[in-house]
This record gives sequence, C-alpha cells and structure tokens, in this order.
Amino acid sequence: MPVTRRSLLKAAALSPWLSTQFAFGADATPADESLPPPRYQLAMNLEIMFPAKMSYEDRIVEAARCGAKHYGFWNYSGKNLDRMLEAQQSHGMTCVSITGAPRTGWGSGLTKTGQEQAFLDDFAEACRVANRFGAENLITFVGKIQPDIAPETQHAQIIAGLKKAGEIAKEHKVYLTLEPLSRVESPQMTMVTSADAFRYATEAGHPNVKVDFDIYHRQLGEGNVLNTMADGLNRGLIQFIEVGDVPGRKEPGSGESNYVNIFRLLRRVGYAGAIGMEHGTTKTPQYAWDTVRTLAGLN
Repeated sequence: MPVTRRSLLKAAALSPWLSTQFAFGADATPADESLPPPRYQLAMNLEIMFPAKMSYEDRIVEAARCGAKHYGFWNYSGKNLDRMLEAQQSHGMTCVSITGAPRTGWGSGLTKTGQEQAFLDDFAEACRVANRFGAENLITFVGKIQPDIAPETQHAQIIAGLKKAGEIAKEHKVYLTLEPLSRVESPQMTMVTSADAFRYATEAGHPNVKVDFDIYHRQLGEGNVLNTMADGLNRGLIQFIEVGDVPGRKEPGSGESNYVNIFRLLRRVGYAGAIGMEHGTTKTPQYAWDTVRTLAGLN
C-alpha cells in the first residue's frame, strides 16, 4: 500500500490538529525542512490540459517534454492505443490510471437491476487495457440513480457487484478505485460524497476495491478536504489521489484550495502513490506542471 501503518499512526493525531494548524494556515512553505521528502509521483492527465485536436500519442510526448514521467487518461475507445503505447515506451513514461467500466459506469452501472454482468464485462475489458499500459488504477463509477428501483436494492447490487469486480481486479493485479463526484456537477450519479465511496469500499471488503480521492470534486461538493482525506488514508481506503482547483478545475494554486497544506499532509503521512493532475491550465501544460511540482515540494 502507498501508506505505511507507522506513518498512519503518526497521522492519527492529525484530525484535531488539522482544524487548527492546517485550517488556519500554518507558517510553512512547500520546502519546509521539518517535513519528510515527498514519496509520491505526479502524473499528468491527458484529457483536459491539452488542445482538443492534439492526438493522444502527441499528448504523451508533450507531457514528457514538460518533465513528467507518469500520466493517465480516461476512456480508451476511439484512441490509437498502439501509437500511445509506442509513445509511452519511447519516452520512458508510465501510465498510472485509466477509466474502469467506461461504457456502463456512467449509466446502468451496478444500480440498474439485471445489468451486473454488462458492468463486469466492461470492467474486465478495461483491466486488459490497463495491463497493456501497465496502469494500476482503474477509476470507476458505479452508475446513476435509478428512480424506479428502491435505494436499498441499488445499494445491495453495488456491493455485490463490487465484490465480483474486486476479484477481476485481483486477477489482473490492478485496483478498482471508486471516484465519488459531487451533487453540484453530477446530481444524477449514485456516488457523490466521500462517505459514499468509503462506505462502498468498506462494505465490499475487497483488497482490490479502493477509492480515488479527487480533491477537485471533494472541495466542490463537500469541503473539509484535509480531515476527510486523512480519515480515508488512515482507514486504508484511498489508493489514488487527483488534484485540481476550485473554481474552474485548473491547476492547483489557481483557486480557493490550500494545496500547500494538502501536500504537507500527504508528505507527513508518507503517501507514496500517484497523484493525477486531472485539470486544465490557466496558461500552458508546462506552466501547470511547474506550478504543481513546486506546490508538491518536488523542485
């Protein structure tokens, strides 16, 4: 796991401390020598930051030119995967994430009765693509709210389906990472809070079913990011983290979120996983990369 038990025991005291030192802005900089060095890696997401007409293989090349060693993307449909793999290999890049169940996750998912197998087949195909790219995290949605199906029935279907999907993930040596969205942007979706995702992962009880903590969605939808993230890490539920600022979903530092303190927390607990830069940019991809790298204490 990206976070050790020892580091999390140290972080257990963070909850009361966060509401004082973090929330009121402790006197610190990203280069604070009292912090352990970063163990995480930044990964440029190819979807939002680059020109819409740029091919995905060229986006990989551009990400490498910016200085990135890791990247992620969403749906694989309609993309030239062979050319993307060639660009990945020739530039020494590592893919860290793709979308799981891209055809069904935003619709029927596991919430629509009778559609479980379609979801599992969709997820299994995504696992095979992830294996081709060496991606460990499959960012997954479990479906939209079905108004004609009882909520408790939908919940039971989600948990049952996640247990089966966890076995598929285990077979392919990847993680199904649940991404909660927000009621602000996606009120039709079932999973819109951290509590939703934490509950699903906990009840599924499978080591390959975890959570993608997307800070953009969490700040937009509920706030209390530091305490919630510390809780998810402490409980061993968070496998992957993504960043982006509010409002606008541009690079960290462009909005209201205090990313200095966010990265300080991740350094304190020893988070050693990938951090996906799933956002646009106020200027250029290079500017976004340099800005986030500085905030993350990686310069």
